[in-house]
Amino acid sequence: MDANGLRFFLLANAGHWRSHDHTRYDSGCRALRLASEREVVSPIDAAAEAVALAALDVVPRAVDSFGSVARWDGEAMAVVVHTGHLPGDAITLPLDVAPTDICVGTDGVLYAALPDAVLMHDLRGRFATTRVPTEGFVPWRLAAHADGGVLLMERTSGRLARLEGRPLSLQTPARDEYAPQVFRPELENCFPPTLRRLTQISWPADEQPIALAAYPGPALRLLSWGPDGAARLRSIDATSGTLTPAVPLAGGRYAYSLAWLANGAIAVRLPGRTDALSFDDGGIVLGEVFPLATGAVEASFAHTLEMPPRYPLNDDEAEPLLPLSLVNTARQGEATNWADTADGLAAQWLDSGQPDTVWHRLMAEASIPAGTGFIVWLAATADPAPPPLDDAGAWQPHGFGRDIAALAPDTMAGPVPRAAWDRAPSELPGHPGLASWTAERDRRGLFGVLIQDATRRVRRLVGRYLWVRCTLLGDGRATPEILALRAWAGRFDYVDHYLPRFLRETQFGADAQAAGERLATLPASAIASLDAGGAAAAAVVQALQQQLPDISGALAATPIEPQQRWRLFDSSRQATWHLVRDPLGARDIGVYRPKATPSDFLSRMVANYEGVLTTLEDRVASAHVLTHPATVPEPQLDWLGAWVGVAFDAALPANRRRAWLREAPRLARWHGTRRGLSFALDVASGGGVSGGEIVVIEDFRLRRLLATLLGVDLVDEDDPLLPGLGHSGNSIVGDTLFLADQQQAELMALFRDDQATDAENDAVRAFYGRLAHRATVFVHQEVEPQDLGLIRRIVELEAPAHVDVRVVTASKPLLVGVSSLVAVDTYLAPPAAPQPVRVQRSVLGMGDLVRQSPALDPRVGGSTAPILNQEP
Repeated sequence: MDANGLRFFLLANAGHWRSHDHTRYDSGCRALRLASEREVVSPIDAAAEAVALAALDVVPRAVDSFGSVARWDGEAMAVVVHTGHLPGDAITLPLDVAPTDICVGTDGVLYAALPDAVLMHDLRGRFATTRVPTEGFVPWRLAAHADGGVLLMERTSGRLARLEGRPLSLQTPARDEYAPQVFRPELENCFPPTLRRLTQISWPADEQPIALAAYPGPALRLLSWGPDGAARLRSIDATSGTLTPAVPLAGGRYAYSLAWLANGAIAVRLPGRTDALSFDDGGIVLGEVFPLATGAVEASFAHTLEMPPRYPLNDDEAEPLLPLSLVNTARQGEATNWADTADGLAAQWLDSGQPDTVWHRLMAEASIPAGTGFIVWLAATADPAPPPLDDAGAWQPHGFGRDIAALAPDTMAGPVPRAAWDRAPSELPGHPGLASWTAERDRRGLFGVLIQDATRRVRRLVGRYLWVRCTLLGDGRATPEILALRAWAGRFDYVDHYLPRFLRETQFGADAQAAGERLATLPASAIASLDAGGAAAAAVVQALQQQLPDISGALAATPIEPQQRWRLFDSSRQATWHLVRDPLGARDIGVYRPKATPSDFLSRMVANYEGVLTTLEDRVASAHVLTHPATVPEPQLDWLGAWVGVAFDAALPANRRRAWLREAPRLARWHGTRRGLSFALDVASGGGVSGGEIVVIEDFRLRRLLATLLGVDLVDEDDPLLPGLGHSGNSIVGDTLFLADQQQAELMALFRDDQATDAENDAVRAFYGRLAHRATVFVHQEVEPQDLGLIRRIVELEAPAHVDVRVVTASKPLLVGVSSLVAVDTYLAPPAAPQPVRVQRSVLGMGDLVRQSPALDPRVGGSTAPILNQEP
């Protein structure tokens, strides 16, 4: 609510735009934009079907991380591998029968789909090549699963299955090699290769499954054909395990292969095309162009575990599928804040609650590149239903963009309101705006326009409900982007509030709703020529010139509502007239000049001053936001901190500076205490203490009483309880180690003068001296290095003056010595995946592995392999 008591209604999220026509909401940049798309014509063609079926009969190729390409060689009856930098093609896997698919899994296993089994060939040599029977299931297509194993599809029925598990390692001793008294599990392999059918999958009778794609994409996608080869896209519902509703692929007839793209879209190959198409989840073809190189084979995409996807090229290659640096966007699209659904009207309601609401101003945060623009059509109604789209009198255009007049000359001709650019990031006081871009005059930033009905004498748009149609216009390469639209409801009119009464509006009802000042009349016989549009007929021009001598030159007409409303332009489109058929009598056509009443003109003129002054008043009324940590502008954070004596560390980012200011009273209250130190570290690290990455412990909790009493040095830098601390792990469980006055008396009683020597008593006092006024801050290695230096400086500033505090990094996320022995919660990090050994970083036994990367070509790993067609 602004200084005048007005409130705004917002359209900014994906759910606010209920219907789209050649537009889409980009969740990445949180903006409404023209859809990236192009038209694809795919007629029913028997030849195309034959090409697609032939492509499906070709065994897909597989690619590993080294770029080696595996393919099936029917003459050699083997899977052979081509590696660009090595001579010849290596024979990797001889087979007795031709496979229907080969695929490298994420577990480093080469899978081959056979008529009655799946062959598992380990590329690291961990286990022997294993044949997994698939009784009652005929595998046809494979897809790597993110967790290892593969997904299988049956061609005839479309049934799906999951193969998971792994044979025993070659290094596993046989069962009879163990002594009889050695206990062995009943099943030596607790996770053998197992085929699990996905029984919930059921395909419609008129649908034929064609392909599937999974890893490295985010989910499983299934491609199928409907009647006449109409391509459909499906996935599997995560809850029920059944197929989701089919999404038709526009123009994707007889598509025979699909693969994931890096942007989350789906790439599809169609028969006879020299490029691959990309589709979004809604089945709309996107505008990116993925050309195929000369020599591309008409076959399915190759299996690969990395982006981008690859397609077969020539006899033994697989080429990456890369887009051209060419953007194809729709030239025009529309989005609305409502949609008609099977359940009725679904809308993002802009409801002022008052039937006589005057809608005041429309603000937009948008990017409008050269050659683009958008028109916001507004309509106000008393009832909760939008007016028909063809009701030209109800919808009022408001133009945005420097080039909008050239993009929509008919719509923007005449007194149509156009938005102006504002240098402020937002009209809301203290708000930084929603955009991440840098504002640019007339191109990017905040735009505002006074809401008007330019077809009336009194140009106020009145009604309880506001309906929004946004028409985006582009040049096919660039698109406008709308982050937010804010419609302010309830006009605060300076004429009505501050100026004399005689200046107020006096036109109401039909007079106020008139199309303007009536100048002339045309006979009803002119309707046919006006409905035809274009150059006005000579009879129309002659009739007007007889009544309006100032009119000269050619005129052009544009029908707004056939038989009822038209717009007439001169050759320069600077002069316009509204033509409206009279509702009664002879139904002649009235010619109106679009002229507002004097009071309405005055009201809109002073609205220019109101817009500036209201912004200033809002800033004054909201001056308190400049002293609030959450809303103070970032450059003024140091200034606000100086008010309470806070000087920020240079490494402290803005969000943590705001948190420090917000918690300044508590920080001051507990400054110089252990609690204050922990709290300061928590604020400075963004929750490092509460999250467990940072632990503050007083040093007396890190010594064993027994070690001191007996004089035994148990300090061990490799203590497994406190790995990586370089400090003693000696401790006693719980708080029994805390040596308060009572415990101190008991300890000193053990060293009475008649039993203890002076040296022993000095040792006890030294023991207390080593424990007193010392603390350690444990920082886990998950903390960023730049934060570690910040933590050290915060410790120096916030630690009690009489306490010696040191900062120590810990190498393990779970510190049993800290947690179990001193009752401090451990930091449980997600299990770290094994990493390859790194020079100067990896430590023996600490999790990093020396392992061979799976390679289709044994020669890459230094082994030998027979070469295809090699002469003896």
